[in-house]
Amino acid sequence: MTADLPQRPARPFTPGVTPAAVTARALTKIYGRGAEARTVLDHVDLEISPGTLTAIIGPSGSGKSTLLFCLAGLEHPSNGQVDLLGVDPSRSRPALMARLYRSRVGFVFQDFNLVPYLSARRNAALPGLLAHRSDALPRADAALAELGISDHASTLSSRLSGGQQQRTALARVLAGRPDVVFADEPTGALDSASSAVVMQELKARANDGSAVVLATHDLDAAARADRVVLLTDGRVRAVHGSTTAPVLAELLDEVGR
Repeated sequence: MTADLPQRPARPFTPGVTPAAVTARALTKIYGRGAEARTVLDHVDLEISPGTLTAIIGPSGSGKSTLLFCLAGLEHPSNGQVDLLGVDPSRSRPALMARLYRSRVGFVFQDFNLVPYLSARRNAALPGLLAHRSDALPRADAALAELGISDHASTLSSRLSGGQQQRTALARVLAGRPDVVFADEPTGALDSASSAVVMQELKARANDGSAVVLATHDLDAAARADRVVLLTDGRVRAVHGSTTAPVLAELLDEVGR
């Protein structure tokens, strides 16, 4: 059992020198038992390097979100193993994982998970405030500005539009400057212009040395990634370098035939 957080790796990533930020080996997730058993992830092997933006795409029900949650340690696999910054989430104490999420790992949830009675600014600063960081509010202000929603900093999150809530949720993660960023459909509630801003910021975090992983149906967003992982029926069917949305659409069409 891990007793303390592993030391942060040096940045930027150097292939063959800096270890992977996230590794999955034979990752399997099964829901239910017996005749009701349903395999959602089937022996997935994957490595996510620091300084890269990886997009996971696939048809609805392919296991994208489940894979993201397992990589982040928010779901435990039925079989196989995950290594998240030197920690196996399924074998680590909850207190250790809480520290990891406060300081080194961020997750942008599809349903935002904002505190409704806090302002956008306080929501964005919340992890830093809980960690007693003196710069929590300035970091939140900077993240909100980068995402173009400074004008709504004092608005209660319950009164924000869906797109504004999405960007506030992302600002909360970016303000912490984590080593690993997971994002579940980060552009799902956004128009094309706002989506471009969000992807620009996620790409900037990767360029700064973070490992960024997103699950998405948005092929334009996926096309901005350094690497695209195609998942179907819980299995990795293909891994592509940076490509275009039309190429990705063709890949999805082929696996759907």
